[in-house]
Amino acid sequence: MSRGLGEILAESGDLTFRRLRRASEWRRVHGGTIDRALLETGAVREETLLDALCRLTGLPSVSRERLAAASREAVEALPADTRRRLRALPFDRRGDVLHVAVVDPGNPVLETGLVASTGCDVRLYVTAEPILEDLLARWEEPGPAAPEESDLARPAAEQVVAPAAGDRPRAATAEPSTKTARSAETDPFGRLARALLVDALDEGAEAVEIGAEGRGAVVRSYAGGAVLSSRPIPAPVLDPLFAWLVERSRPAGPFDEGGLLLERAHRRVRVQVSSTGDGTAWLVLKAEATPPPAPAGNEICLHEAADGDVFCPACGAPV
Repeated sequence: MSRGLGEILAESGDLTFRRLRRASEWRRVHGGTIDRALLETGAVREETLLDALCRLTGLPSVSRERLAAASREAVEALPADTRRRLRALPFDRRGDVLHVAVVDPGNPVLETGLVASTGCDVRLYVTAEPILEDLLARWEEPGPAAPEESDLARPAAEQVVAPAAGDRPRAATAEPSTKTARSAETDPFGRLARALLVDALDEGAEAVEIGAEGRGAVVRSYAGGAVLSSRPIPAPVLDPLFAWLVERSRPAGPFDEGGLLLERAHRRVRVQVSSTGDGTAWLVLKAEATPPPAPAGNEICLHEAADGDVFCPACGAPV
């Protein structure tokens, strides 16, 4: 929950200190986002949260019930992996106009990614992250049938999902899917690093910060001193991710200044990697004025991460 959203809820009297403390205690036990904790503990209602998000973003909001009634044609206009990566769920399609629920409308690559993936004219709506996550999870359940609206329209805490024969409920600890396992087996931290670098280049970032935050970790990109984007990553990923970046940014010889050389869309950028005493890594991106005539030994290709799925090496979830 962003500071702005908290202020809106507090100013309207919908969020008191006692309710916030109860939600924080629930979160310490169960994990998840503070938005989820607020809803699960009854600190705020979904309608109240959606109203605050509408005022915060200036976008119309969309409810759980409306998303639950989404047609398969609308949902599948956006591939499943892209729905998860962009945290977006189409729910209505009228000709070439696609109505899409999102939780991070400030993401600088969101609208471009939606248009490129669907070929439609996109209309954005905002919804609460727990609502979107619940609906995305149900659409990702195996099986040919669409999710039942009666199940989708209830919060996760109230849902009872009866698994088919031989299947386990999604909430249970399960083996990773074959696709996830294959992706994680092939240099998983390299795939994650490449995906983060692709996003940074596409955003026009000048620097990227990777470090611990609270009980987890976060990746932030900057340009002109302003934050372009922020995304959470699991804390166990930090050390191996740092090791991958540092190893590939070392000087290749006495005349090499070090850093990663990235090439994407006919642009060549050098990334200098450094770390601070508190365990935060900084990646500084600088355009190369004159590309070398031949690829350097520490030049890496980003095409693998630019297309397809990238999964977290720690938990197997799409990044």
